[in-house]
Amino acid sequence: MGEIVYRLSELAERVDGELRGDGDITITGVGHLEDANEGQITFADGPRLQSLADCSRASALIVPPDVQVKDKPFIVTEDPRLAFSKILELFAPEIRPPAGVHPTAVVGANVTLGENVSVGAHAYVGDGTIIGDNTIVHPLAYVGHEAVVGSDCVIHPQVFVGSRVQLGDRVVLHAGASVGADGFGYLQTPHGHRKIPQIGTVIVEDDCEIGANSTVDRATVACTRIGAGTKIDDQVHVAHNVVLGRNCLLCGQVGIAGSTTIGDNVVMGGQAGVNDHVQIGDNVIVAARASVFGNLNEPGIYSGYPAGPHQQQLRAVAYTRRLPKLVERIKELEQTVEELRARLGETKQ
Repeated sequence: MGEIVYRLSELAERVDGELRGDGDITITGVGHLEDANEGQITFADGPRLQSLADCSRASALIVPPDVQVKDKPFIVTEDPRLAFSKILELFAPEIRPPAGVHPTAVVGANVTLGENVSVGAHAYVGDGTIIGDNTIVHPLAYVGHEAVVGSDCVIHPQVFVGSRVQLGDRVVLHAGASVGADGFGYLQTPHGHRKIPQIGTVIVEDDCEIGANSTVDRATVACTRIGAGTKIDDQVHVAHNVVLGRNCLLCGQVGIAGSTTIGDNVVMGGQAGVNDHVQIGDNVIVAARASVFGNLNEPGIYSGYPAGPHQQQLRAVAYTRRLPKLVERIKELEQTVEELRARLGETKQ
């Protein structure tokens, strides 16, 4: 692929921004505000970055209306981050593998492949599976029998998609992700742990993205569901029978135990954990490393162990940090009391 070059005026049109200055300069790449070089474009998303914008070596900037740029052309937009993300796509266009089935791939009987589907080297597609138009199954990926994969999906290398799993349109599964492995279900008996068959499935709705080495387990009898628009980071675990709402964000190493129900627009920070059979309502934010043991029904920010309203937890932490001084103060008071008792005893004598 040759060098990608855009005039600044073209970029302004692509992001619906207002051009200020010379629109004929050429932009050949993108960079961070601190280290962008000549020929590149970058962004500053607020007045706090004014000084960095002033000394940036970038040839052009994207800024909000309240940032002034000296000595170089710029694009004004209400959301510089959004505009910059659109420009990133222009300078890193998707490289699609050729359509068709690689000679080393294994495609089972009665498989339906849509138009422009690509199945890469040593990939496996099980019997009776349906794959929609423009979907890419990269090398070494596994798609089990009777699965349904929507259109415009991307299944990266070494992904496991279990039998009967359903993926909506525009779903992206990153390398090593597992969708539809058995849930963790056992009965304790006198003879050891007896496995409970996991015969349910997983439904991943449209526009979801599941990060590298994350796992979404199949349900025991019904379905584990990931709501439309939800984005899951790397190394996240979603257990069997979980129902995850629409447009949620799960950051790295989040763990959600079985049969939990989570509403729409929920954000969970890194390493947050949720107990089984818990209900979390819409628009809840669970802070990093928080542990949720009970229902969270009201919108808001929750943190700590066990998780509670964030402001309450901050006060609790503040009180905890005061404990050493309080202990010393109590010791002083105890000593004072003993001295007063001793004096009273002397007076009585």
